[in-house]
Amino acid sequence: MSQAMLLRYDPRLIEEAVFLALRDRPETREFQKQREGVYEVADPQERERLFGELNCSWFAQLGLGKIVEQAFHEQSQIALSVASCFVGCVAQAKEEGAELFVAPDEELEGTARRIVSILLRPESLLQPESLLTFLRHELFHVADMLDPRFAYEPTLPKAEGGPTYDTLITNRYRAVWDVTINGRMVRRGWISECVRDEQFAEFVRAFPMLERQSAELFRRFFDGEHHPHPELAAFAFDPRAVAGTLHGASAPGTHCPLCRFPTHVFEPEPENLGNEVISSICRDFPQWVPALGLCAQCADLYRANQLSIAAAKELPGWH
Repeated sequence: MSQAMLLRYDPRLIEEAVFLALRDRPETREFQKQREGVYEVADPQERERLFGELNCSWFAQLGLGKIVEQAFHEQSQIALSVASCFVGCVAQAKEEGAELFVAPDEELEGTARRIVSILLRPESLLQPESLLTFLRHELFHVADMLDPRFAYEPTLPKAEGGPTYDTLITNRYRAVWDVTINGRMVRRGWISECVRDEQFAEFVRAFPMLERQSAELFRRFFDGEHHPHPELAAFAFDPRAVAGTLHGASAPGTHCPLCRFPTHVFEPEPENLGNEVISSICRDFPQWVPALGLCAQCADLYRANQLSIAAAKELPGWH
């Protein structure tokens, strides 16, 4: 099956892209003339079919699908592993992207179970340069998912900190995966080397706890060719441990061992909280020691609790 045969376009995307492409062009008159001829067909179903054929004909004539086909053709892993690719229509830029869907029916042949969905705005088809860069990045994600060496799993293990921490881990995973993809795109000549600085800034925002090791670890993922899913997931869960920098103390961006919420503000000297405060914490968390640290909010809570107890002891009738 050829690359073109694997692609199916949303009729609405085709129609709207053709209208946009023909604005202020000399071919518009001919297109309108052909549309007027279709309007003369009395049967509604036949008329609708002819409109679809007309739009598809002009879509091909204007070359509006060339960039999608080029990006799709560049990822041979996708062509070998999926049954089809559906290119759908969305209204907003934030909705654009590519996804891999796998049918749950185990009786289907492997290729038939997998479908790629690409969602685009009609106006994006009129911006070939930016569209090609966008599609190359998105389809690199899909190609990785289909590559047995990448060993992709659709879900990350649940984090101890609950849904909030799950979201943090997912964002970290996506950030480091993007670093590996943009690095490969640079080496293929698909994007400029100047993207490195922008990507590094995003990496630092996602992993502030790495501090002075950020540059070294960024180079490891940006310049390395093969980083499978298990490695990326482990790094997203505990960047300092994977980097060999975990020494027990808490760092910005990790989670508090008491409340389990991620935080960037830890108690600076937990060993100096005082014996009564430390004893109170240990009663609630027997495995905790000051070296593990705690967030500033939990430290303030236990300090306030001790002040409340001290004040209560001054009241008549305290036992």
